[in-house]
Amino acid sequence: MATVRLNTVIERSSIGESYFIYDPESGQQGFAPDSPAWFTWLSQRTSFHFTGKHGHFTARQERKQRGETYWYGYRKVAGRQRKRYLGTTDKLTLAHLEEVSDALQEEALGIFGETEGRNTSAPKPAPEWLPLGSVSVQWDENVLRIRMPQERQTLSRSQTAQLLWYLYDHRREILKKPS
Repeated sequence: MATVRLNTVIERSSIGESYFIYDPESGQQGFAPDSPAWFTWLSQRTSFHFTGKHGHFTARQERKQRGETYWYGYRKVAGRQRKRYLGTTDKLTLAHLEEVSDALQEEALGIFGETEGRNTSAPKPAPEWLPLGSVSVQWDENVLRIRMPQERQTLSRSQTAQLLWYLYDHRREILKKPS
């Protein structure tokens, strides 16, 4: 069975505090979040994908036996589905969506910590500095250090894969909460 990608999205911009709101029927939306137009738009949806500052989830509207509809947030991690109650459409403010996104992200990281050793081999010792073309990276004392030349550098596909594996090998140190 093919996986269907959810195309209605609310995504936090990586620059600043703005959000990209899009649905396939009418394209990018220009209204402000938490405005009357925002709640009207949400009331006409049955699902959307939310990407916040620290996490993401899929929101689905579900009809209960009494005929009322409520929203729930879902996130699947390590084969386990997590569910959070979001409330009625009028409760779907950005602040509330971010709060649920954060909670599901923390839960996901907890699950990842519990299960990461089950199906993975022991991490390979990472080199002190990982050379990626003219760029080198190192995880040291809770800081990702990057050595790079003055000119712009583009990583090849294999260099990108090496960087991701390097970061994966150091995931426990990177994701460790500060004391």
